[in-house]
Amino acid sequence: MSYDDSVHWHGRAKEMLARAEQMDECVTKNVLRQVAEAYESLARTAEQRANRFPPNPLSRTPVLPAEARQFAPRKDRTGALQTRAPGIEIPRFLKRGPRAEDV
Repeated sequence: MSYDDSVHWHGRAKEMLARAEQMDECVTKNVLRQVAEAYESLARTAEQRANRFPPNPLSRTPVLPAEARQFAPRKDRTGALQTRAPGIEIPRFLKRGPRAEDV
């Protein structure tokens, strides 16, 4: 379960409201309604957070373009770094240094 999943929190709020309607005691009914309201607040917060922040980069596909990804260091199944073949031509955009205004 992800705490950023607004669908989960909306579902919990709906469940609490359904339980509140089953209660005969006024105090219990009000407490369950307040819990449902708190769950709705969590759902709104999760929705706002999803709009504000990009998703976790660890759960997404790599950000590097395929041309650059082939030159990134990789590990084999044992965890050792693989060596690159010496005949691979490195693209020009990977060779260039910092821009003049960055120096």
